[in-house]
Amino acid sequence: MWHWIRMGLYVVLGICSIGYGRFVRSAGAGNTFYRIWFVLGLVLFGLAAAVYFRVWGRIPRGFRIAITELTVFGFAVYVALMARIASSFSADGGEPEYIIVLGAQMREDGPSVVLRYRLETATEYLKEHPQVLCVVSGGRGANESVSEAEGMRDYLVGQGIDAVRIILEDRSTDTSENLKNCLELLPSPDTSVGIITNNFHVFRSKGIAKKCGYKNVSAVPARSTPAYLLHNMTRETVGVLKDLIMGNMSLR
Repeated sequence: MWHWIRMGLYVVLGICSIGYGRFVRSAGAGNTFYRIWFVLGLVLFGLAAAVYFRVWGRIPRGFRIAITELTVFGFAVYVALMARIASSFSADGGEPEYIIVLGAQMREDGPSVVLRYRLETATEYLKEHPQVLCVVSGGRGANESVSEAEGMRDYLVGQGIDAVRIILEDRSTDTSENLKNCLELLPSPDTSVGIITNNFHVFRSKGIAKKCGYKNVSAVPARSTPAYLLHNMTRETVGVLKDLIMGNMSLR
């Protein structure tokens, strides 16, 4: 009985994973990370087949133990990073002199959903704090008609923010470059800065900023779409691991 329950569970999870991947792909986020859900789905179908043909019992015991331990370790790391990312969803105070709005995809018809959330938060913050200056950061990708920085400036000006308060950083291609290049535009590394990005991106952004040399950095989190949160946070766990390995971020 347990044999069939396990096989059925793998099949159901595999279908859910591939279905979620199709759902994420339909959003047209501009990257291919959605493929991880298709890969996971195929792995789960493979596990279902292995259970059906009773393959697991034929594998040498030492290999079974190693596979199990690696799987448990990987899942534990994933859960721990997800929890750490989630712990940074709330604003952490601070009264910044500057805010930095990190870029995301700029489409032909305007900011993507992810970027629009960041810009809505920036607009609200700048209107409530008229003394604060804003750095918009992001270069032009291959699938973008203008740089992300230009598109963000135009959006903010359209919302009533004075253009003289907006500083453009339009050369960067990722978060690490965003923050390195923005630091050069600030009066000094001690300048108090608030980073505006989506809640799932706050933990990594602050870690990268500290590694870049920011001395006084806080977060002003923007919201995100709940239906895509699992996908975005999973992508962030990969990003955190990559940046830790490459020495791009600090956990302090």
